[in-house]
Amino acid sequence: MKKVRFAATAGALGLALLLTACSPGTSGGARETTTNAAGGTSDSISLRINNATTYSRNFNIYSPSTDIAPQISLIYEPLVRRNVLKGGRLEPWLAESWEWSDGDKTVTLKLRTDVKFSDGTPMTSKDVAFTLNISLEHPELNTGGQTYVSAEATDDHTVVVKWKKPAQLDFYRFALGVTGFAPRIVPEHIWKDKDLKTWTNPDPIGTGVGKLTQFTPQQFTLETRADYWGGQFPMKSIKIVATGGDDQTKARLLKGDIDYATISWPNAEQEYMARNPKANVYKTFHTGGEESLLFNLAKEPFSDVNVRKALAMSVERASVLKLAPTGQEPANACGLEPQVYAEFMAPECKPQPLDVEGAKKALADGGWTVEGGRLAKDGKTYPLSIKVVQEYANWMAYGKGMQDQWKSNLGLDVKVMAIPEENYDPQLNEGDYDMALYWTGNSNGLYSVFADQLDSDKYKPIGKDAQYQNQSRWKDTSTTPLLDRLRDTVGDPAAQTEAGYQLQKVVLDQVPFSPMFTADWFVEMNQSRWVGWPETGETDHVPHSALGPDIVMTLKGLKPAGK
Repeated sequence: MKKVRFAATAGALGLALLLTACSPGTSGGARETTTNAAGGTSDSISLRINNATTYSRNFNIYSPSTDIAPQISLIYEPLVRRNVLKGGRLEPWLAESWEWSDGDKTVTLKLRTDVKFSDGTPMTSKDVAFTLNISLEHPELNTGGQTYVSAEATDDHTVVVKWKKPAQLDFYRFALGVTGFAPRIVPEHIWKDKDLKTWTNPDPIGTGVGKLTQFTPQQFTLETRADYWGGQFPMKSIKIVATGGDDQTKARLLKGDIDYATISWPNAEQEYMARNPKANVYKTFHTGGEESLLFNLAKEPFSDVNVRKALAMSVERASVLKLAPTGQEPANACGLEPQVYAEFMAPECKPQPLDVEGAKKALADGGWTVEGGRLAKDGKTYPLSIKVVQEYANWMAYGKGMQDQWKSNLGLDVKVMAIPEENYDPQLNEGDYDMALYWTGNSNGLYSVFADQLDSDKYKPIGKDAQYQNQSRWKDTSTTPLLDRLRDTVGDPAAQTEAGYQLQKVVLDQVPFSPMFTADWFVEMNQSRWVGWPETGETDHVPHSALGPDIVMTLKGLKPAGK
């Protein structure tokens, strides 16, 4: 019987929060209140989480309603954390260790023994088993695509979860951010008699640091708990503010009304940081993915690797980024982000430089010429277009910049098509495009990075819905065994590295898509009330609300300004 064990280190929130708890000014003791230039007091912090203009008092995280208050792990927490800066490595949270057996079809979870719900009731394995069984008893509420077949409490702090097949990869679904919904533990004594389809859970009780104390459609307030298992927080309350869209959020940030937001802000250095250099901070953190140039491989001329190479080689990425600077950088050409996947990087993989002569040679090698701004071969000419999201100001600028470079470097006339966001994904899923800017890769592990666009088993003809998988229509069975190896060796770094190297070579040599720019999380922070925000390249967590426990770690590590 094969066993693989992962155990937590001792201390609040594992080692990560233990370190932040020992940082100057963030350990326990009396909390003082100070006033600052931005208004308000240092005993509270205000966050912007999403584009909502109002919130509904619905904290039922299993509700089929689309109108649910944001959760962000401050109330309900997952069993494990995904470390997005370490290739999606799973780390302890409410589960302090886990052990695989039965050919990786069974995982035994050992829970922390010091966790209480915000009503003072201890969390036990019965609560965890109850939570996990919700998806089994109500398949229509299984929005995270969980695949386990049973979950059983075997003692007060042990839960055994079983699958029908090896499931180390499926276990990633237990971490927030990997799917739209991961299991977050709820108290059985409150939830067991509720109709989960209709109940709104107006007074949520969870294991998280926050307990709801005030609610209006524009803002709700969470009081931080003195008995939280992760230790005392530096602020007494956390305010979640409904600011609306990006423009409205920018105005609130410039006024100092909110301390913390996560929006893309082109020219943030001039428009935000320069307005108040001491207080306003804008940072980017790599997601592990890229903003890539997708080619429709089921169409000519993009079915020819020489065309793909030429289009990729004839764009200088750094100059395109300068058209709408967001803090992003040129992406690595192999499909992996070095800061996130350093241990798996093939040494020959670097950002694609501008190589006009190489691009022209690639076209010549494929028998292509340029006639009237179009690619031509065998008496046929092919007009080219690239789609970008209309609402994304930076993508609009990038599309124009790429268009200009293809014209000046190769003589190609490429039409930029601005598509409304609501129509963009459906068009790519059905193969209704020539080229398009889109996200590839992620921090969910090597298999997820490459399977998204290179899984031939997910191939769909043009006109059929690809359902967000293999939208580029890659069809090469030689990559299938490499993906299978990544899927089946999640716990074997050497095997992952070997298969990962080969898939990086596929992306580099065959250019099924061309990584253009790093995909980043964008974070705005106001330091007039709170300091100690994570630094890019120096942190083990990302201050982004979509990442579950990472926002908890971020808030735990802050301290009042001037202290």
